[in-house]
Amino acid sequence: MFSFFRPMYWLTMNPPQVGGFLGNVVFFVFVLCVVLGIIGHVVTDRRKKDRYVRQIGKRVSTLLVTMGILGVLLFFFSFEGIRLFGARFWYPVWLIVTIVWALLIIRFVRKDIPQAQQQTQVRQAVAKYLPHRKVKKRHR
Repeated sequence: MFSFFRPMYWLTMNPPQVGGFLGNVVFFVFVLCVVLGIIGHVVTDRRKKDRYVRQIGKRVSTLLVTMGILGVLLFFFSFEGIRLFGARFWYPVWLIVTIVWALLIIRFVRKDIPQAQQQTQVRQAVAKYLPHRKVKKRHR
């Protein structure tokens, strides 16, 4: 029952059996990632108020779509019994890559965005004292 705690369980080239309830749950999670990523991409394209919120939304939706598609491909290879591409070790690799990518997004939100906002405020504060070109209004 607890054979998935042993390293040899994960390091074999034999693809796992993805049928049954657990296989359906895994497939549903992968498809849900793709759908949520597409919805997130559409929503962030329509929101044009804050560019930082758009950047966060685009990064999260890209993560979801990419990892969802890779997960569906991994599930397909496991379902078809393809030894190399459907091997068990790809599932932990998929999970590790997803976690690292999510942590990079969290770092972007916590570190890079506040720095960029601060630089924008400084630039705007300095720019109001600098001369700039006036835009002429055209009469029709």
